[in-house]
Amino acid sequence: MSGGADSVALLSVLQRLAPSCGVRLSAAHFNHGTRAGESDRDEAFVRALCRARGIPLLTGALGAARRPAGLSVEDFLRRRRYAFLERARRQAGADRIALGHQRGDQAETVLMHIIRGSGLGGLAGIAPVRDGGRLIRPLIECSPREIVEYCRREGLPFVTDSSNADERFLRNRIRRSLLPELERGFNPAIVDSLCRLAEVVRQEDGYMGDEARRALGRWPMDPSGASIPVAGLVALHPALRRRAVLEIVRGLSGPDCAVGLDHVQAVLDLAAGARPCGSLDLPGRLLVRRSYGRLDFVPGGVPVRRHRGAPPGEGPAGAFRVAVPVPGTVRIEGLGLRMRFRELRRPPSSPEATARTAYLDLERVCGPLVVRSASPGDRIQPLGMKGTRKISRLFMDEKIPREQRGRFPLLADDVSILWVPGLRISERARVERGTRRVLKAEII
Repeated sequence: MSGGADSVALLSVLQRLAPSCGVRLSAAHFNHGTRAGESDRDEAFVRALCRARGIPLLTGALGAARRPAGLSVEDFLRRRRYAFLERARRQAGADRIALGHQRGDQAETVLMHIIRGSGLGGLAGIAPVRDGGRLIRPLIECSPREIVEYCRREGLPFVTDSSNADERFLRNRIRRSLLPELERGFNPAIVDSLCRLAEVVRQEDGYMGDEARRALGRWPMDPSGASIPVAGLVALHPALRRRAVLEIVRGLSGPDCAVGLDHVQAVLDLAAGARPCGSLDLPGRLLVRRSYGRLDFVPGGVPVRRHRGAPPGEGPAGAFRVAVPVPGTVRIEGLGLRMRFRELRRPPSSPEATARTAYLDLERVCGPLVVRSASPGDRIQPLGMKGTRKISRLFMDEKIPREQRGRFPLLADDVSILWVPGLRISERARVERGTRRVLKAEII
């Protein structure tokens, strides 16, 4: 209950319908404290109105809350306001929160999401009913003009928020400048067109959400995080990939998380990229980390637990060491990683390595091959270099997250490291023109 025309009309309509619908009403007002004396004026108006109508009123205030870095003023105030409304709902023992959004708000919201860059969720605009019916918007099909005319016809006073004229806010610029220009120069019924678009997209968005959740149902997710196979995500249709990532993020960070298309695309790039390991931080302190075949989503940025069960005497928990058969395939339990090794009948004409494939001279290998985790003092002579580098330093230079370094698989013989997948191949086992026996090692 802001005291503006929308909320005053909503209160009037609901109070008129309450007896026949068996509804008990309470009102809630949140004082943002951002407009000098005007905010207090609005609160006093709402108090007087509710008192005159016999409506219980709950109030809250922004207080000294600080806006997090990277969050716009509009989004910050909206989040604080919605958090207060939920507290007020519980305090009043109410089942639903009725909000005064109308068609003008819907059109502005759709345009705002288009300008910022949005997927279907943004183009769907403001949902008439949300959160299983906990949030309802009874006036969403009414125009601002209809609402003001209703207030005047019923003799309902209301206040005007001067900050609605402040064009530092994107929504105000859209309402005061962009929408009128679109109406004059392009489509007099642009508001109706945008609201119709939102309705159609909302239906399609609901279908996409159902399909994404069905696809994700194969992989468990709980409040502690989610871990999904990279191959499974990449195998989805591109539209479902984006929606699947968004569903995971919303499930862990909440439906109002400030994650946009650019963040979703960054996650997909991490999953599909050539580098087998990496991580990124999303808004809401959500860490996304790729470790070869797995993509982990971790709330709070706390690393997920490493896999356990290393054989006795082979390093700390999470260490691993697996003998390599040639030909043959090995699986690293806990990493979701499989590697295949075979000797080629003839050397390739151009043995170019990729992030997932390496070619090595078998005759230069000393002793049995193993795939293992890093050990203190490990070194490699990178291809084309005369000296050696510590593996620990290589990890630092390549910005491999500390918590992933103990999980990084290394191909080694009895002398040194031969291949650090995605990063380096050893000069000592390089394939040359005269090489007779070539080992092809690949992540599959």
